[in-house]
Amino acid sequence: MKWMRGIGAGLCLALALSGCSDTVQKVEEPGVYSPLIVGISVDHEPAIRSVTNELTVLISNVNGYPITYHWRAGAGTLLDSTSATVNWVAPDSIGTYPVTVSIESYDNITGSGAQFFKTTTFQILVDNDYVRWTTSAEIQYDPAPVASGGLVYAQFRNVATGEADIYYVPGAGLGSEQKTQGFFTANSPTMRADGQVLAFAARATAGDSQHVWISPGAGADPTTAGTLTRVTNTSKNFANPRFTHTGSWLMYNSDSGAASASNPRVLFRDIPAVPPTVLPAPERVFADFPLSGRTFWMPNWGPDVTGDGLPDSIVTVAFRFFHANGQTPNGFYKAATRPPATSVSQWLADSSAAEPDWSADGKYIVFSDPNTKGGERDIWIIRADTNQRSAAIRITHGPADDSHPRFSPDGNTIYFVSNRANNYGLNGIYGTERRGTNLWSVTRFDRP
Repeated sequence: MKWMRGIGAGLCLALALSGCSDTVQKVEEPGVYSPLIVGISVDHEPAIRSVTNELTVLISNVNGYPITYHWRAGAGTLLDSTSATVNWVAPDSIGTYPVTVSIESYDNITGSGAQFFKTTTFQILVDNDYVRWTTSAEIQYDPAPVASGGLVYAQFRNVATGEADIYYVPGAGLGSEQKTQGFFTANSPTMRADGQVLAFAARATAGDSQHVWISPGAGADPTTAGTLTRVTNTSKNFANPRFTHTGSWLMYNSDSGAASASNPRVLFRDIPAVPPTVLPAPERVFADFPLSGRTFWMPNWGPDVTGDGLPDSIVTVAFRFFHANGQTPNGFYKAATRPPATSVSQWLADSSAAEPDWSADGKYIVFSDPNTKGGERDIWIIRADTNQRSAAIRITHGPADDSHPRFSPDGNTIYFVSNRANNYGLNGIYGTERRGTNLWSVTRFDRP
């Protein structure tokens, strides 16, 4: 879709023109007007790196003079250059690149023979390939890829009370299927690799504590789903379920059996059958070891190094003084799952980094981190074999809050939550209305 901008968008200001020049022969006859270049449109907003983008010059030509077009690009490749709409293969790198268009015409109406020539250079923003998955005004969050395709996610139905449900969307822009009904609130969904079991954190009623629930992959309500934690438990720190990339292990945070209800541990257990099969007791990922009061929260599975279908490690955020005055983030930690770690050490010393996710091949970890200007978050990627924050590469840019990144099973797509607008970028125009908090994906991103 082209997003046409005329004179109202601003001739040079809005489109960040690097130069606006023209040479026009003076014409005395009344009603004779020179054709003007008033803007440019791109079929991808912003233009996508290394792919063909369609550029169209927008002109004002009230007298209908014949127009000849000439294009040139400072980078990338123009596949054609002599029509109002041309195809440009953008460079395979994020940046802003000059594209110049010239128009030639003459007065064949009054017979004056006046010649007209205009040239304008536009700075075209080129970025990664972003796709909006959900398009509603509601707030979506907690995306989790499904091995067979699509995403499960949570969506508020009442932001003020926190009421929410779980949904599934099979593809970008496609209709969503509601998976939970009757829960007061549900969040953090995750689907077993075979699609047969859905796990999520939920409160059945407003008066209940939050617990980890499981249901058939088709979804359920509180009467047909089951809990992995005791509904009568007064703790509120049962959260963050995550199935393994393959197999049937489920990891989550739980206070069950912990020395302190304010210090939930990371547990995992096998979910081999469709609920409501009786489940075995949980196994701990971490042994009980002191680490200056740190709590490990929102864990995600690491790679399967041994090749037996089960992950050998996890990555997790750490906090000190969890859920207390002075709560302090303490960066990322890694720990082995087999055998369960008896000690753990900090991996990435970035206290502002959050929400890490490990690619299934074990090579990369993505995370969110506030940018240095407005405090809004961006998505970053780093090699899993380094602990140097400077080695991370920023994947998202611009005026939007981007968070909760999750790798696709093949590692080629990163899903995330964002309040960015449609047609994000707009060739340098950033004052565009945002449209809620929706789910997006990004491809064609650099890897460190």
